[in-house]
Amino acid sequence: MKAAAGRAIGIDLGGTGTSFIDMYGPDNIIRRERMETPRARDEIIAALKKTLRRFLGNAGHPAPVGIGVAVAGQVGRSGKSVVFSPNLPFKTEYPLGEELEKEFGMPVFVENDANAAAIGERVFGMAKGMDDFIVITLGTGIGSGIFANGKLLRGHIGSGGEAGHMVIVPEGPLCGCGNRGCLEALASGTAIARVYKEKTGIQKSAKEVCGLAGAGDGAARATVGAAGEYLGNGLVNLVNLFGPQAIFFTGSLSNAPDIYFSSAFQRVRDHSFGTAGKDVVLAVSPLAAEVGTIGAAALPLLK
Repeated sequence: MKAAAGRAIGIDLGGTGTSFIDMYGPDNIIRRERMETPRARDEIIAALKKTLRRFLGNAGHPAPVGIGVAVAGQVGRSGKSVVFSPNLPFKTEYPLGEELEKEFGMPVFVENDANAAAIGERVFGMAKGMDDFIVITLGTGIGSGIFANGKLLRGHIGSGGEAGHMVIVPEGPLCGCGNRGCLEALASGTAIARVYKEKTGIQKSAKEVCGLAGAGDGAARATVGAAGEYLGNGLVNLVNLFGPQAIFFTGSLSNAPDIYFSSAFQRVRDHSFGTAGKDVVLAVSPLAAEVGTIGAAALPLLK
């Protein structure tokens, strides 16, 4: 999997924030922007179009070869539509790629955000040369992109590899997908904010709770540490199922305090089947802050 030369635009459409990148490659970035994701679907589409018009009006560069959109949710096998998203207002299939193609007259590729992150990691990051690895996106929700035997796992209808929706605690807290006890409902930023409020009665964002945990706040440390243990349970399942060479972490929670990852990593080392968890690489990606947008931009560049 290699990227051809050329300019491309990548969009990482998340439940909380949306990032844009205009690049020839990670070492040659023309422009980047980030905005808060609007709450209504029509507002999201309008905001995407407005920002893309501004990017495409950038004089002095050849036209992009295409646009890639990474979306936090299920994407159709055609790579043109969003089927369902727990944390975005896409609850029925929507032809996002086709609408943007019609608007801008160039190819548009839509991909699950964690899959895009895995593609970005394999093309430009630490997973170069790896055939068996997993990328976990940690933020408002939890996503995963899984490469097995050199191929991206998509599943029969394009919904494969949704590790964030493994049920870890039956009848546990309600997840945005509608089920209970999913990994996402226990270890994501949304879960951290919810549990901290349950413990203290104080509403804080996950970022704020992580900051408090890093400063030694007891309730925050207990909240973040417990979330890390749940994450570790999910990772054990992934290690046992796929036997990856490495698991890389991206997303806003990749900056979480050590207690989050140390709790998770220790469970992998202690509880994976046989020796599977002893040598697996567990690391925050150096591209973590932008691997989703970089992976999205890689989509129209892939040979």
